[in-house]
Amino acid sequence: NMVPHISSSLCIKLRLSLLLAMTQLLSLSYALQPCRLSAKTTRLYASKAEHDVKNIAIVGGGLAGMSAAYHLLEKIQGSSITIIDKAGPGEGGASAVAGGLLHPFSPRGKLLHLGVEGLNAANRLIGAANRHQPNCVLRDQLYRVALTEKNVDQLKDTANLYPKYATWVSPDEIESNCRPSSDSILGGVLFSNGCKVIHVPTYIQGLWSACQEMSNGRATWCVEDSPISQSNYDWEKRLSEFDTVVFAAGSGLFQDSILKKDATDFPAEIVRGQSIEFSYPSSSDYTNEALLCGKYFAPLPGSGRVLLGATHEWKEEALDRSTVMEELKQRSYDLAPFIWDKGSVQNITVGYRVQSRRGKFGRMPIIGQSVHNDIHPNSWMFTGLSGRGLIYHGVYG
Repeated sequence: NMVPHISSSLCIKLRLSLLLAMTQLLSLSYALQPCRLSAKTTRLYASKAEHDVKNIAIVGGGLAGMSAAYHLLEKIQGSSITIIDKAGPGEGGASAVAGGLLHPFSPRGKLLHLGVEGLNAANRLIGAANRHQPNCVLRDQLYRVALTEKNVDQLKDTANLYPKYATWVSPDEIESNCRPSSDSILGGVLFSNGCKVIHVPTYIQGLWSACQEMSNGRATWCVEDSPISQSNYDWEKRLSEFDTVVFAAGSGLFQDSILKKDATDFPAEIVRGQSIEFSYPSSSDYTNEALLCGKYFAPLPGSGRVLLGATHEWKEEALDRSTVMEELKQRSYDLAPFIWDKGSVQNITVGYRVQSRRGKFGRMPIIGQSVHNDIHPNSWMFTGLSGRGLIYHGVYG
C-alpha cells in the first residue's frame, strides 16, 4: 500500500519475473514516505532525508530529463548533474516540437490519474523556469471545443465536476473570444487556474538555468551528437565515471541504440508526430487562443504564428508532406477555418515519442531501475511520457 499509484502497466517488464518486479517496487517504496490516501491527494514525493553526494548523469535533456535534474539537485544537496544530449537545451527531441498545452483532462473531459498533482508539480517547475525565461508562458488558458452533441454532454459534465479548472462556454462566447468562424462548434470548456500554454523549448531553457543556479556550478550540459549517433558508441565507458545514471532520452533510448538487453520486450512503442507551423496576416482579428478537439491549434512566440498538431504515425515510413497536410486539414478545418483559408505553411516539424501500453490509468510513464545493468551498475529509466509530457513530467520526476 506504500506505492498505490504504480499499476502493473507501469512495471518495466524487461524480462523480469513477477518476484523480481515486486522486489524492485518494494525497494523503491522504502525511499518514499508512507502514503495517506484520500479523495483529494496522493503523496508521491521522496523524503528529503540525508543522501550521499552523488555524481549523476542524465541521458536526455527533454521534459523528463530536466524534471529529474531539478528534483535531484533540490533533494540531494551537493550532487553534481551532467546532462548528455544530442542538442542544447530546448533544441532537440520531441520536447522541442511539443504543442505545450498543460491541463489535467483526457480528450473526453475525464480528470487524468494524478492530474491535479501533475498540474501543481508542473506549475512549480514553470515558476522556476519563468524567473529565467519570462516568455515561456504564452497563454494562461486554453479551450477544448465540442463538435458533436456527445462532446457537449461530456464537457458539460467536466465543467460541473471540476469548476475550479473548467468552465462551460457557449458557441457565441467561443466565437467572440477565439474567432473560429465555424458553425460546427457547439460550445466547449475553458481550462484555466493553472492550465496554460507553454513554449516548451523556452521553458526547458529556463528550467536548465534554474538547475544551474541551484547547483552552484555543479550542473553541466554535454552536447554529444556525433558520437551518440554511432551504433557502436561505447556507452558503458562514457558513463563509467558516474555513480548513478538516469536514462530519460525518450525515443533516443531505442533510435540511438542506448538500450541493449533492456530494450527487449519493452512495454512501449515509438510514435511519430508531424505538426504544421502556420503564419497568418497579423492585421486580422484572429485571437490565436489555444483550441483542442482531437487535433490542436496552439500559439507560437511572435506575431501571427500558430502550431497545428499532430499526426500519429506508427509505421516505419513517415507520411509525406501532402499526406500530412491532407490528414490534419480533414481533422482540424472546422476548428479554425481561418488558418487554413488565410494562413501560410512555414514549416512541418517532426518528433518521436515513447508511448506506453494502455493500462488501468491509461498510458502512464515508465519508471524503474534497470535490471540487466549492461551499461551501468546503477541505472534508472524515466520515459514513456508520450503526449502527456507536460502534465506528468513534474510529478513523476
